[in-house]
Amino acid sequence: MVYLSVPVAIVGVALVTGSLDLDLDETAREWLMRSLMILTLPVSAAYFAVGFLFDSSGPPASGGLRPTAVFYYLGHLALAVVNAALFRWIVLSIRRPVPAAATAAAPSAVPQVPVVTFHGVTRNVRNLWWTVPLAVLLSLPQWLVAGLAWCGISGCSGGGFGVSAGTEWLAVTMSVVNGLILALAVFSVRWLYPTRRRALIALAAGSLFGLLGAAVTHG
Repeated sequence: MVYLSVPVAIVGVALVTGSLDLDLDETAREWLMRSLMILTLPVSAAYFAVGFLFDSSGPPASGGLRPTAVFYYLGHLALAVVNAALFRWIVLSIRRPVPAAATAAAPSAVPQVPVVTFHGVTRNVRNLWWTVPLAVLLSLPQWLVAGLAWCGISGCSGGGFGVSAGTEWLAVTMSVVNGLILALAVFSVRWLYPTRRRALIALAAGSLFGLLGAAVTHG
């Protein structure tokens, strides 16, 4: 609820100032948009990038509240709800409650570390079967945007509409975001101990995923 209250407050400020025709300073509007994008990462990355590329869903201009502006802000609010639901689902799936019998036998016991089965690997490793595919699914919109940002709609071969330059930084940003998404999916599951080993594997997997996706979308 605390997380959702911040995007709701930002959207409320933007809608109220727009409906009352109170022109915000350009810097204030820019920071509002940046705050919304950061708060709704990773699902907002592709949404923001598409608006930047096509200049149709970007931050609405000041001077009155238009229907497109309302849809734009409500879109970010919907992304915040999706983000909160996804993270809540992940946390609840990983942190299962302790059985009542265990708490009755040891009421003052601290939460136990998952039982290690083989070379530091725990039984929670099976959770990777759904966290990693979920991360790949969340990465698809960013890869689509990256494919357009590298060289344009015609690709880097130069055919069709030709090569479009100047948005390579956006493709790199989308690749980094996707690498972070996969690294988070691998690290958030307590499938390997010690934690530093899991962190290193998550970092390596995220880096490889980002580089591989960048190479594929650039081709």
